[in-house]
Amino acid sequence: MRAKFVAALAGWLITLPVVGAEAKPADGQAVFDGTCAVCHQAGGKGMAGLAPPLAGTLGPLLTRKEGRSYIAQVLVHGLSGRIVAQGQTFNLAMPPQAALSDADLAAAANYVARELNGSTGPAFVDADIVAARAAKLSHKELRALREGLLQ
Repeated sequence: MRAKFVAALAGWLITLPVVGAEAKPADGQAVFDGTCAVCHQAGGKGMAGLAPPLAGTLGPLLTRKEGRSYIAQVLVHGLSGRIVAQGQTFNLAMPPQAALSDADLAAAANYVARELNGSTGPAFVDADIVAARAAKLSHKELRALREGLLQ
């Protein structure tokens, strides 16, 4: 009986967090490089005809709450259809990245916002991604939102 108790106690103890150990924040550039750069290329420079550039192009979206919401929703739900970015037309089909964790998506959004666009606004947080997951805008509605925000 005592051996079973000790084994159960040992099993329980290894599930406890280590005191002082903290969750390591997601590395936004690593998430971007491993997922987004396939199409948007390293440094977010984009790929003509396939994926619009993200570097230096999102400033107008990052300064408004609705724009930040749009970015989070595109990360979660993807985007398809025709958009214009930096004078180039893209008829794209960005797949949703909903399989990534809230922390990873927020980190990737922060990398794009801060490192690639020089934003000094509030950081994207998990709650932004949670809200984007709950929003159920169609791709058509997302494109219309984008056009309205960029005018």
